[in-house]
This record gives sequence, C-alpha cells and structure tokens, in this order.
Amino acid sequence: MPGKPCFRCRAPSVIYQRYSGRSLCASHLVADVLIRVKRTIRLEGGLGKKPVLAFLWEGQACLCLFHILGEIVGTRPCMEFVLLHRGIALNDLIGRLSLPSSIQIRTEDIDGRDIKDVVLKSGADRLIRCTTLDEEAEQVLNTLFSGAYSSLFESEELSPVTCLRPLREIPVQEIDLVAKELNIPFYAGEGSISDTRSFLESLTQNHPSVPFSLIRYKDRLGELEKKHMEN
Repeated sequence: MPGKPCFRCRAPSVIYQRYSGRSLCASHLVADVLIRVKRTIRLEGGLGKKPVLAFLWEGQACLCLFHILGEIVGTRPCMEFVLLHRGIALNDLIGRLSLPSSIQIRTEDIDGRDIKDVVLKSGADRLIRCTTLDEEAEQVLNTLFSGAYSSLFESEELSPVTCLRPLREIPVQEIDLVAKELNIPFYAGEGSISDTRSFLESLTQNHPSVPFSLIRYKDRLGELEKKHMEN
C-alpha cells in the first residue's frame, strides 16, 4: 500500500503495484514508467530516424506521453511533434508543457481525413497512440461483450506507417501519479466512467493481472491470424 517504503530507496512510496508486488516512491515510479515505455517502443519497431513524430490525441494520457517522449528524443536536433486531433482546442493545454527547446509542436485537425495520409504528409512514419493499459483492456472487453470477435484478429493496416502504443502496459493510475510528480496537465476526459471500465476495475481489484491478460490475449490472436495468412 502507499506509505510503505519504496523497494529501491526505502523512501515513502506513492503506489503499491499489486501486479508486481512492489512499492515505489514518486521518483522511482517515474523511472519505472520510462523504462517500460522505452521497452514497448523498442519491441514495436522503435521511433525511427525521421525528425517528425505524429501523435493521435485520444484517452487520458496524451500530454504525459508528450513529456515522456520529449525526454527520450530531447537530444535529437530539430524534432517536431505533430498532434492529430478531431476538432479539439488543445493549444492552452500544450502551452503548459515544458519540452526541450529542440522540439517544436503543431496540431492538425484530421476530422474526415485518412490518418495514414495525414501522417505521411506531415513527414512522419511513426504514429504514436496514447492509450493506456486500462483503455486497451477496455477495448478488448467491449469487443467481447459486443460479440464482434473477428475484430480481435484484425489490425489497422497503416503500412508504411508504424503504429506505436508506448503506454499500453501502464495503468492509468500510474500515469496520473507520474503527471503529478512532473507537474504535467492530466486530461481527465468528460462524462462518467463506462460500465465496461467499472467492470474491469472490479475484476482488477482481486485479479490485478487481468488487464495484462486481456491485451496478451488480443496480441496472441493477432499473431495466430498473421501466421494463418502467411500459410
């Protein structure tokens, strides 16, 4: 539980990761999230060498991911982050971020336009999705509840654009704490929590590995479908 010593430095912790059995202080939670983000990016194909990265505004953690990616590529010269959105006013929120001076940010409304075309025209070949573990697992549950099982086998075809989901294994609670530690605006969204999310959270209380199992389940189905198509 929060309040127990951090397993790394013995400072007071801000979170107990029930799925890992570790208590972490704020600074070591930030370091832990950064390590996992880098690992996920590497496994999904890396950030590439182009000086432009395209982000799709979605979910709660976009601004925090902006900051984290800024830490990762901040030493690269003349980088540009392009934030793709659908009719949302974001300039005030973005203006509150503190990023390395080598990174420029611009926004682009993609309402009614093909995402892949917009990404390529921006000069990027990477699309950064900002969904967290909770959001990814919720999507899998929604698919199962709707009976549209076939969509679990499908992947969005964006080639030659590589799609990255750096936060797909990070719970939203941890992103919230990281945002507070780094003084980053955290977009809480609007409206009440969905029934699916409530159900997922109730499952996670007793079985903290459930969200991870759901995304592994989808990944495995995708791998099987890919092998089937190749044969």
